[in-house]
Amino acid sequence: MDYIRISSQRSAVSGQGLVAEPVEVLTAHSSQLTAKEVKELLKDWIKLYPNSFAPDVDFKIYQLADGDIIIQLHEDLSSMAVSLLVLYFENISQQDNKTTRQQGLVAESVEVPIANSQRPTAYITIDDTEVLLKQNEGKRAMVFCGQQPTAVRFILEDNYVLDYNFEKRPQPVKDCDLVFEEAEFSLPEEYESVRVGDVVKKKIDEVLEEGLTPTKLLIYFLCGAIGLSIGFLIVYFMSK
Repeated sequence: MDYIRISSQRSAVSGQGLVAEPVEVLTAHSSQLTAKEVKELLKDWIKLYPNSFAPDVDFKIYQLADGDIIIQLHEDLSSMAVSLLVLYFENISQQDNKTTRQQGLVAESVEVPIANSQRPTAYITIDDTEVLLKQNEGKRAMVFCGQQPTAVRFILEDNYVLDYNFEKRPQPVKDCDLVFEEAEFSLPEEYESVRVGDVVKKKIDEVLEEGLTPTKLLIYFLCGAIGLSIGFLIVYFMSK
């Protein structure tokens, strides 16, 4: 199963690594997202790429007993699409951290990025060559945000690490102490679901409600048809 896991727990991080004494307000501020909230965020993400996915592509969102969120990914989702989705949720997390600091819940001198194990992390089986080479097909991989805000990091099951920034082929990362690890879990029976076709249809309906009504669409169509007919007649008579 391909999926993204979003941890509900946050830990304060300094420039040197994890802070020995966790900030109390961060403990009170954990369990950031619910399955319903992730569902709405997924809808917003799909609206960014309305023509990129088939209508039957869907996502299932589960909330585990420990509060973590599991987003089960559709099998047709490419490794690049998964990378974009990971960056999207990482950006949401960073915005949440910034809001927390602005509200005075965390001292301004404390940086609170999310540790690798706590970041939105995808676990996928490579089945395309959109990002990685064909030789990696069939391998299991972790995908999470890299060192740059527009880059992702792939850790393959053999602990081969690559960085990808959407501008060129992935670059191997040398002397990296990160290793591939995937924890087991059991999915609950209840889940939220998001289907691309439903989201895109709703977006079209919203555009119509904003002013482009079906009546106006019909008028535009008729005007276009009449214009084409007149143009055809002009060309026809001029050729006589």
